[in-house]
Amino acid sequence: MSQNARRPIIVLAATIIVVSYCLGLLTHVRSSPDVGIHCTFSLKVGQFYRQYLPDSEASKVPDIVGWTVRQVGPYQVQDWPEFVRYLNVLQSQTPGPDANGPFVQRGNVKWVRVVCQQSPDTEPLEFYCVLGHTPLESTLPALLWLVLEVGLFVIGALVYWKRPADRYAGPFFALTIVAVGAYLGGYHWWQIVTQPLLFVMFVASAILLAPVTLHYYHVFPRPKVWLERHPRLTMLAIYGLPVLAGLAVIAGYFWVRGLFRSGVPAEEVREALFWHRRILYVAFSVSAAWFTAGIAALVHSYLRATEPGERSQVKWILSGSAVALIPIAYSLYLVLFNPVEFIGGAAAWPMFAASACITVAFTVSITRYRLLRLDQLIGSGLLFFVISFLAVLVYYVLVFAAMLVVGSRVISGPSLEQAFLVSLTSVILLGVLDLIRARLNRSLRYHYRRDKRQLDRTLHELSEAIEHLVEPPTLARHLLDASAELLGVSRCALFLGEGDPPIFVLAGHRGDAPALTELARGCPLVDSLSQVPLLTIEQAQDGATEQLQVIGGEVALALSQDERLLGFLVLGPKAQGFYQTEDFSHLSTLAPIAALAIQSASGRRAIESLSRDVQQKLEKISELQERNLTLQRQLRRQSAEPEIRAPAPTPAGDASAHPERALIGSSAVVGRLLDLVNKVASSPSAVLIRGESGTGKELIARAIHDASSRSGKPFVKVHCASLSPTLLESELFGHVKGAFTGSTGNKIGRFEMANGGTLFLDEIGDVNLDVQIKLLRVLQEKVFERVGSSEPVRVDVRIVAATHQNLERLIQLEKFREDLYYRLNVIPITVPPLRERREDVPELVNHFLAEFAAETRKPIADVEDEAMSALRNFAWPGNIRQLRNVVERAMVVANDSVIQLTDLPEEVRTGHAPANASLQVPELVPYRRGRRPAKEERLRLEREELVRALADARGNKAEAARVLGVPRSTLTSRMQKHGLL
Repeated sequence: MSQNARRPIIVLAATIIVVSYCLGLLTHVRSSPDVGIHCTFSLKVGQFYRQYLPDSEASKVPDIVGWTVRQVGPYQVQDWPEFVRYLNVLQSQTPGPDANGPFVQRGNVKWVRVVCQQSPDTEPLEFYCVLGHTPLESTLPALLWLVLEVGLFVIGALVYWKRPADRYAGPFFALTIVAVGAYLGGYHWWQIVTQPLLFVMFVASAILLAPVTLHYYHVFPRPKVWLERHPRLTMLAIYGLPVLAGLAVIAGYFWVRGLFRSGVPAEEVREALFWHRRILYVAFSVSAAWFTAGIAALVHSYLRATEPGERSQVKWILSGSAVALIPIAYSLYLVLFNPVEFIGGAAAWPMFAASACITVAFTVSITRYRLLRLDQLIGSGLLFFVISFLAVLVYYVLVFAAMLVVGSRVISGPSLEQAFLVSLTSVILLGVLDLIRARLNRSLRYHYRRDKRQLDRTLHELSEAIEHLVEPPTLARHLLDASAELLGVSRCALFLGEGDPPIFVLAGHRGDAPALTELARGCPLVDSLSQVPLLTIEQAQDGATEQLQVIGGEVALALSQDERLLGFLVLGPKAQGFYQTEDFSHLSTLAPIAALAIQSASGRRAIESLSRDVQQKLEKISELQERNLTLQRQLRRQSAEPEIRAPAPTPAGDASAHPERALIGSSAVVGRLLDLVNKVASSPSAVLIRGESGTGKELIARAIHDASSRSGKPFVKVHCASLSPTLLESELFGHVKGAFTGSTGNKIGRFEMANGGTLFLDEIGDVNLDVQIKLLRVLQEKVFERVGSSEPVRVDVRIVAATHQNLERLIQLEKFREDLYYRLNVIPITVPPLRERREDVPELVNHFLAEFAAETRKPIADVEDEAMSALRNFAWPGNIRQLRNVVERAMVVANDSVIQLTDLPEEVRTGHAPANASLQVPELVPYRRGRRPAKEERLRLEREELVRALADARGNKAEAARVLGVPRSTLTSRMQKHGLL
């Protein structure tokens, strides 16, 4: 049977048990014999009700609190269990005929002679008491509390039944159950001690009250971190010691009961009572400690709460619990230092005050701050009726009980005048409440009309958007503005599907930008919205809840058409109050209209896409024409200024086919460099490429590989400066499963990947000395060992290294091994800086112009003579990379079809580079869309790769992991890292 199917059965069974327990306890208490003398565990009188005395003896009997009971009727009593048993025996007996006997009947009233003694040295005092039932004033706290608590019990049962996804629905329902059993039994535990079933239920409820409360405070309003990390250990810590204390109390109870019923000497019974009382004190202390721990948990929740509503909920409950500590501390003081008054019931009203404080705090949180989202289960009219009914009931009970206690003796009804007063004041109260109800109805109607007008305006705007076929960004803005105004939210976001299979991309937002901008099938939020049209943060599963929190939303609305999810709207918390049932109705009305508008916008986007394709083809034709003209101008300049050009290496391929591998330039320096590359390519020896940053060392390494016999094998590159020593060793040589923390499987290193090919080690000067030793062994023996393994691996790899550092200086500083240097420096190649090959600047500029013209779609294909002269004469401390940035900047700022001198940076125009230009290349290009810091860009690319893979696999994680070439566990961990799971 599923949990949802068991839930009604659990609620029904718990309700039957609670109702039976309350009825059984109250029936037993009202039918229990009582002579107005209360004492517990000993024969010391803790409380004495003088209304049980006859009028003739009322003035003769002093206050006997603290005296010792010696005789009840004809029975001598030795201990407290005998006192309780003899009262029950007398209730079942018929009084004797002697008018002055120990047990007589006068009229309809039974009288019992009671003998008490103040001390062993004083004379005993004999007097008669009525053998009646428990006085009303002793049961009044229980009745009042039961009236207050029954509402919370009903609410807890309703929420637990209707809200299976709420984490704290179950603990709150359990809290209401144990609270009923604990408080109701606690007021009359000395009277139910003779009933094993009632007493055991009371002890279980009383012991579990503190741990269940602490458990509830661990999941409200958000689960504690340690509970989520160590659930079993936390539950054991919460329930372990209280359960042991409860079992000890129950075992002690049956032990004392067994001794008493077996007829052992009274001394043994008193000894057992002594130890049982100590066990009760320990259990009471444990409950007090656990209640204090609950206060600490509430303080932690208050400090960690981020939402204003949750913070207010915790604040009220924390305030009520803190105020309740005062009467609880007073009750503990009575238990430890004044047990006579505690036995006499002095703790009844303090405990009622404590429970009332907590009940009021929960009531305020439920009604004002939507602690349990009750308004989503019942309407506002029914909720108002329930609150009004409970208020009238509590008031009536208070007034009636007060009059009954003050105006009566033992058990007699109120007078006619008093009943009339109660009825009159109740009617007045009902009239006042009716006026409030009318005022509330008018307010609700006003809000309804206002919301209806706003909803009509929103639907009208969306209808106009459909009619005019607005583009998606405009539609997103309209939809977000309308939703924010309709629901009163300051933060919302719209995600729309793009492509097939769709990827849901952020189309627009109000307020802070969400942390996640792309989601695909396989992400919990998308999967949940594919099944349900509306998702709240309370109803969402764990993964969807976390993604909603990352996006900053409380509600997600699916925008679907023909069972296909087109997008979804995420709404943040309301500026005032919480989401009501009416808000969800508005969203349900809004969803189909918004989906239709999105569908219309998609059609418009398709038409515009076709138009752009045609325009792009026309622009491409124009671009080719411009390029032909540029090449003609370049040939004319080259014929006018003859230069020595080196033959292009055939393995490097055509520049147009492989622009990233092309070595652009016609100077003698480049010719000699290319000639050296062709010669080096045929050799298997190691190559050390040196040169300044930005000169194209990686292109040289690629050209050597492509021109070699290894061109059909892998070309693997490693940027040594970007990896830590430990990670670099793992990347180079690989590792085996269990080699270090987090290594869940074997990994092939870059050496093995490059087997038979070329391994390019960029920035070799930044390698750690420990890794240098292992590199030296590989260069010498072609053998290495994976991290965590002793098994040798033999490879055939050609090493090409590059650096911009002074390795000779590093050798002097003992930061680079000399033997490794000589192993790498077999064939040194020095890449000249751009200032030594100025004649190549025009070709490079034309190449970059063609590259950026395609990206920016600007028809710029030439540079005026003055600007080209400035570019050729500049020193270029950042080399080709700096030249590329300057051309890109000029393309951005240029207003003409030709780059002019004014489009260049000031240092290029004047020919003066910054003083530290040789050490650090200045950033010449202003920030533009798409440019991010390296780490942020790397994370973005990794997240986009995950989203694309999930979309291509249509949410199938195993298929997505296969496409990415990683284990499924690695895919899951990466999704969790980026908030996609």
